[in-house]
Amino acid sequence: MRRDKGVLYMSEMDIGLTLPDYFAALFRAKIGSASVRRDILLRAMKIKGEDAVKKGIVDSAHDSMEEVTEASMRLGKELASRKWRGEVYVEIRKIFDAVEFLYCKCFGFGLN
Repeated sequence: MRRDKGVLYMSEMDIGLTLPDYFAALFRAKIGSASVRRDILLRAMKIKGEDAVKKGIVDSAHDSMEEVTEASMRLGKELASRKWRGEVYVEIRKIFDAVEFLYCKCFGFGLN
């Protein structure tokens, strides 16, 4: 994420829109901290790069787009160097998606 220009901002509270249940379930799965979810969704806080790192939303914050690109490429190369089989990644990803789906169904969140 850009340190200087990057902002995570969910404007729904400020503009008076609700979120569908499936989005709440997805958001819960992606951002584990209840207080961070509250700050983003119920307080419409604008989260900048360094704060997003501290809150565990992003892995790193950088001063320029070039640095963001370099960090992304480094991570991609690091993961590629492990020579993982793509099929294994796909199967593990399916498990995560299935767990999120079951969570939605168990707690009554719609997915349509």
